[in-house]
Amino acid sequence: MIRPPLPPEAKPDAALLSFCEQAEDRVLQLTEQLVNMDSGMDDLPALERKAHVLADIFRGLGADSVELREAPEPRRGSYNVVASFKGTGKARVLMLTHYDTVFPAGESARRPYHREGDFAYGPGVADMQSSIAMLIAAVEVLHDKLGQRNYGTLTIHCNADEETGSYGSRALIQELGRAHHVSYNMEQSGKNGELITISGRGIAKGTLTVTGVASHAGGGPEKGRNAGYELAHQLLQLMDLSRPEIRTGVHWTMGSFGSKLNVIPDHAEAFADIRVTRIDEFDRIRNTIEERIKNKLIPDCRVDFDMDISVLPFQNDPVTLELADKVVAFTERELGRKLGFRHANGGNDTSHCAQVCPSLDGFGLGCLDNHSEKETLPVATIIPRMYILIRTWQETFAGHMLNIDN
Repeated sequence: MIRPPLPPEAKPDAALLSFCEQAEDRVLQLTEQLVNMDSGMDDLPALERKAHVLADIFRGLGADSVELREAPEPRRGSYNVVASFKGTGKARVLMLTHYDTVFPAGESARRPYHREGDFAYGPGVADMQSSIAMLIAAVEVLHDKLGQRNYGTLTIHCNADEETGSYGSRALIQELGRAHHVSYNMEQSGKNGELITISGRGIAKGTLTVTGVASHAGGGPEKGRNAGYELAHQLLQLMDLSRPEIRTGVHWTMGSFGSKLNVIPDHAEAFADIRVTRIDEFDRIRNTIEERIKNKLIPDCRVDFDMDISVLPFQNDPVTLELADKVVAFTERELGRKLGFRHANGGNDTSHCAQVCPSLDGFGLGCLDNHSEKETLPVATIIPRMYILIRTWQETFAGHMLNIDN
């Protein structure tokens, strides 16, 4: 592959850049190994097999401890891999990854890793098997090529259930976050590796339930109280809860009423996809809905609302922005690349960790068409993104990213 030269104003660490260039083949070899192993989010045997493979890789890297932590219900039978390296410095850095994919059992055999020119393909190649591969190779460069271990602890967490909401790992992620100064997530960095992620929306499911009175639709419809009519009324008066100016989205996406053609329905329900960037928006939405549903079309119907918050927002707070600004600054200075800020539409493990620990996202590789058969890794993003990751570590270990007192 012929790579474009760095712009003349770029001032990279020449030795580090060379080591990253040399490590590209290693990243692709590891990516092929991981992509060609199923690890679908519901395939527990495959997930366990990959967990052991990852644990063996980390042991081979000389990790001081490697644990397979079984998830609690509802994800019992899946395993989080936690590998820790001890160094000579103070900074405690947590790296977040996930090794589950959205693809079913047998997908890796049906559609194995392959490369065509500047792009690589396969199930989970971008989300996020290649980013795990790059992280592994970056640890090798840090330790074996640069001889640097000037951190207190470098911990890698490989999650087995990120694609299903991290219900079996979020408590562990927060436990780890509390024990570290900062966390960096290996989620993707845009189609050309040009972004750093500074916020992610919180996610909740809203459930609107209507209870009416059943009756025979032909013989006594007037005796019933039609829950379907009441649901329609409620949905019409709950259409305007989104606030696009602050990226709040409330969308009623599923619903149903009735089960028999000749019966006035006594039950109806609808579900809302709720996404917010500010945690107080959850309260605003809940309070607004609970107040509005008091206004009924059919007084004898009962209307209830419940909200299940699955992910809290990862907010672009001052600490996050300061971390991002420093990454942007050295990337432009050393590689001549201007990183943009990404505001993720959904949440991920950064959202859980950011509640207890300064966090920044988007340290993985470039990506195209995630979660589809066209999912693509742009190979050209490997070298610059590895460079950015290692330089972020170096700046963090040296205390330049944030103040580290103990």
